[in-house]
Amino acid sequence: MKASSGDQGSPPCFLRFPRPVRVVSGAEAELKCVVLGEPPPVVVWEKGGQQLAASERLSFPADGAEHGLLLSAALPTDAGVYVCRARNAAGEAYAAAAVTVLEPLASDPEPQPAERPLPPPGSGESAPVFLTGPRSQWVLRGAEVVLTCRAGGLPEPTLYWEKDGMALDEVWDSSHFALEPGRAEDGPGASLALRILAARLPDSGVYVCHARNAHGHAQAGALLQVHQPPESPPADPDEAPAPVVEPLKCAPKTFWVNEGKHAKFRCYVMGKPEPEIEWHWEGRPLLPDRRRLMYRDRDGGFVLKVLYCQAKDRGLYVCAARNSAGQTLSAVQLHVKEPRLRFTRPLQDVEGREHGIAVLECKVPNSRIPTAWFREDQRLLPCRKYEQIEEGTVRRLIIHRLKADDDGIYLCEMRGRVRTVANVTVKGPILKRLPRKLDVLEGENAVLLVETLEARVEGRWSRDGEELPVICQSSSGHMHALVLPGVTREDAGEVTFSLGNSRTTTLLRVKCVKHSPPGPPISAEMFKGHKNTVLLTWKPPEPAPETPFIYRLERQEVGSEDWIQCFSIEKAGAVEVPGDCVPSEGDYRFRICTVSGHGRSPHVVFHGSAHLVPTARLVAGLEDVQVYDGEDAVFSLDLSTIIQGTWFLNGEELKSNEPEGQVEPGALRYRMEQKGLQHRLILHAVKHQDSGALVGFSCPGVQDSAALTIQESPVHILSPQDKVSLTFTTSERVVLTCELSRVDFPATWYKDGQKVEESELLVVKMDGRKHRLILPEAKVQDSGEFECRTEGVSAFFVVTVQDPPVHIVDPREHVFVHAITSECVMLACEVDREDAPVRWYKDGQEVEESDFVVLENEGPHRRLVLPATQPSDGGEFQCVAGDERAYFTVTITDVSSWIVYPSGKVYVAAVRLERVVLTCELCRPWAEVRWTKDGEEVVESPALLLQKEDTVRRLVLPAVQLEDSGEYLCEIDDESASFTVTVTESYQSQDSSNNNPELCVLLKKPKTRRLWSRFPPWRRTAGTE
Repeated sequence: MKASSGDQGSPPCFLRFPRPVRVVSGAEAELKCVVLGEPPPVVVWEKGGQQLAASERLSFPADGAEHGLLLSAALPTDAGVYVCRARNAAGEAYAAAAVTVLEPLASDPEPQPAERPLPPPGSGESAPVFLTGPRSQWVLRGAEVVLTCRAGGLPEPTLYWEKDGMALDEVWDSSHFALEPGRAEDGPGASLALRILAARLPDSGVYVCHARNAHGHAQAGALLQVHQPPESPPADPDEAPAPVVEPLKCAPKTFWVNEGKHAKFRCYVMGKPEPEIEWHWEGRPLLPDRRRLMYRDRDGGFVLKVLYCQAKDRGLYVCAARNSAGQTLSAVQLHVKEPRLRFTRPLQDVEGREHGIAVLECKVPNSRIPTAWFREDQRLLPCRKYEQIEEGTVRRLIIHRLKADDDGIYLCEMRGRVRTVANVTVKGPILKRLPRKLDVLEGENAVLLVETLEARVEGRWSRDGEELPVICQSSSGHMHALVLPGVTREDAGEVTFSLGNSRTTTLLRVKCVKHSPPGPPISAEMFKGHKNTVLLTWKPPEPAPETPFIYRLERQEVGSEDWIQCFSIEKAGAVEVPGDCVPSEGDYRFRICTVSGHGRSPHVVFHGSAHLVPTARLVAGLEDVQVYDGEDAVFSLDLSTIIQGTWFLNGEELKSNEPEGQVEPGALRYRMEQKGLQHRLILHAVKHQDSGALVGFSCPGVQDSAALTIQESPVHILSPQDKVSLTFTTSERVVLTCELSRVDFPATWYKDGQKVEESELLVVKMDGRKHRLILPEAKVQDSGEFECRTEGVSAFFVVTVQDPPVHIVDPREHVFVHAITSECVMLACEVDREDAPVRWYKDGQEVEESDFVVLENEGPHRRLVLPATQPSDGGEFQCVAGDERAYFTVTITDVSSWIVYPSGKVYVAAVRLERVVLTCELCRPWAEVRWTKDGEEVVESPALLLQKEDTVRRLVLPAVQLEDSGEYLCEIDDESASFTVTVTESYQSQDSSNNNPELCVLLKKPKTRRLWSRFPPWRRTAGTE
């Protein structure tokens, strides 16, 4: 938290607000909050506009920034809203919370000691509290799993289990689940164990234990993950491995994706027992990793998502579903479309140690091609953390100070969104990090998983710096789980898992509000009407749902376990179900439920069953088709039941054993389709001579026919044939031209679906076949999709008008700024356009205006002003205008030391009449110093000169004398630099064997550098340090 530079400090700010409290009359109620400010604020509590005073029942405990209100033996009159008000010289803040005091429930007859133990003396009734919660588990398929929970509270709470938000009896296949209530001798409170016999892969999920009594509700959750046992290798090493899935019996679907884009495959499977799903690629099982995500969506579909597809990802993807009744397959062939412009050398996966560096490198085809770096979807700007280097065609990203959250997918992107992708693996105590963000609907369960290098280590979970309850945390071996059941908006925040100095963080976002589903219909009755029909009646739910809803009717053939949806109805009342609605003859049961945007109600089953027989009838018959010459003609009809039929063309039966064919060689081509109740006949590229053809359809109970009419197209577009994309700069002349096949044929121009109107700024012209739309001086708001529309055909133009590129005029080179604390620093950047927008960044993060940062715009000048700098304000700043950047490096020096050099005492030895210079370097050029000799201030004279140059201060003795010997001080404020000068008549001679014509005197600058002073060459002798 950065303090204000003003005299008044900072106003009070609540870091934690008091929360509402519900207590039973006679119990203790406590409100707590955390408030900061400078100076520390004075905190008072109020109720009903009156300040509260301490009493026997009311106290106000405080511990630093934490303040509380403690109410003992709460009474019904104590209920209400309590306000915490904090004041200081800089401002005021307040927060409020409600206290609810509940009357104790009417006492029942005292139970016998054998029936229920009496509560401890002095204890009151309370809401449920979990004494032990379920623990997350990771098991192999076939293992037995036991989840236990124990909760206390008075009265004793009722316990029940849910899986993935559904009651256990609503789970598709829960026959192997068993609930085991605890015994009184096992310990205090109520307990309920969930035993899963021979766990299956679909049993994976979040299991939540709920505890409820008259005073409240509590819940605790755990994660269960069931894994496939590892397959044992074949006994014969030379034996080829058995195929993982059966061969496909039909050609797979084809899916194309551009390189660098995501591919998403979804497989929806039903069966009982619930099927186990496996994904395969090119015959090999797939495991989830950074670029292959496998999950189940809210609709129950199984999803495989391949991120940032590369050429190596192409191949056959298979979704294999198995249960004890058999298996089924669904396959798709993935093709990756490679761009024409490619990286000459793509990125390669790299590994790095935590706190170290990682280097990613690639090559582009041309050194002038701009590139951008991304970590997944987040663009990376150059800064100390992410160093970006361009050397010719080489592009290099250096990631400094690696941490666990740097693990992930990195991309380098050229123009046209051409990408190369690589994985960066950060080796450290944490192997599997948290996702960068997690979105959860309010009321759902949030699960976070971390895998560590070492087993059985103790990690720490926290949210916004506060430790999370132990009841939410589980560990097993290398895996650590945090399960937050039924999240609320208060659970949102930055969740962190810490292990020693290593940590991984995710942003938990709680969205929307999960509303309760509507209630079920009531008074459901079945009446068997005339032959082959059944009448179903019901009444709306009570109370009626607040949001729009419908009724969903489902049927079940007696002897089967599957319920199939019949249809949906908007109004309550009665509906007649004919035999046409069933696929085969049999006895059928029916049930109904209410469905709204908030979910569905429980089902209500109609009592009894009805015998129904399907019959075909025409729901939507054939209609005459009128098309242009060369187009496809489509005839379709809908029947009431699924049945085979026969198509006829001009009285001739079309072959049904082939979906595509020709009436005769060189004649009309056709294709027959049947999708559920709909039958379609498609006649390809019909000609004018086919006009008048008669199409017929026949099946048991249904006969229908329609005619084909061919008309010549009045006009078609010669150019452009495809949608045209054009880009212009402002003030340019824009001309859009559409050429028709007929002269002077009318056409209309539209922009973004709206008809254009002519004006001075938009001109429409017609010249023979050519129609033109002219923008004399284009503007940015002229961007959009233009359409030239005539009879049944259109030409499209996508026009983009951009401002001319902006350029930075000054500075053109890197600017270095040095300042001291509390100084005002101004960074200035000049652009070539007054209206050009710019953005300022500091250390890669965009700068926003605040009390500590001022952003100014004046004509073409853009300024960032730091009114009163602090050492933390130093860093790398960038002014970004379009594609250009200006760089500033700001260094803030603490003024605790004025003297930069020397930092220690300096000794100078000189000979009489020599020139002696004493130098002192300061941190600021305007600072004034005072020179003294042996404690007395020196006076400037011809024999003693005082010099000042920028940050350097010098005392010069042009011809030193013996009496100039002594201690000289350069003083500023409470600091000083000391120089001891010793002047002698002459140098003493040295041993001739060690004679050296040069004498040096060393002036030492501790820990930084050494400064040597040389005597004239005619007077040299060996020197010592």
